Amino acid sequence: MAEIVISDLSFAYGKKPVFKSFSYAFNGPGVYLLTGPSGCGKTTMLRLIAGLEKPSGGMVFVSDPCAFAFQEYRLFPQMTVLQNVTCVRDPKSKDEAAENETSALELLSSLGLTREECESTPDALSGGMKQRVSLARALFSPHPIKLLDEVTKELDQKSIALVLDLIARYSERSLILFSTHHPEDCERITTERLELPSLH
Repeated sequence: MAEIVISDLSFAYGKKPVFKSFSYAFNGPGVYLLTGPSGCGKTTMLRLIAGLEKPSGGMVFVSDPCAFAFQEYRLFPQMTVLQNVTCVRDPKSKDEAAENETSALELLSSLGLTREECESTPDALSGGMKQRVSLARALFSPHPIKLLDEVTKELDQKSIALVLDLIARYSERSLILFSTHHPEDCERITTERLELPSLH
């Protein structure tokens, strides 16, 4: 079972503290909703778990590799939308590659993208569409831990409903950490909520 254990964590940007002696354990599968005021460290927490930042004190134990959907999308501009999603898997045969494409197209379709949009490059998409592609890539990854950073921030209510239904489905077999400024949008999914402390 995937798990993340944070023990006595401290972290600061220069002289600005973000966490001080913070401890928590995430045990999957399921969804953990990270909430709290702007600047409390939601994105920093995800970056520490992913190993993109190093704590100044304490420990972050992560049992398995992580997939990360960043706020800023980070899509490959030279690839099609479909290729941006399938690139996270390494097929061993042509048949497996074809199966991956079919599965990725179904996933993108469930997020409201058409076949034509899937065959385009990201520069043809709106910000909300790019956000959904970034989410699809993280969910499509074989990694059992999914880190989702504000993946509904540019979406309308219809798209948010699609995203939350999909997150709920994937949470049956994945440990998902989902940061948001708007926890009220997530009432439709069962989550454990962690409000991060503000040191400001």
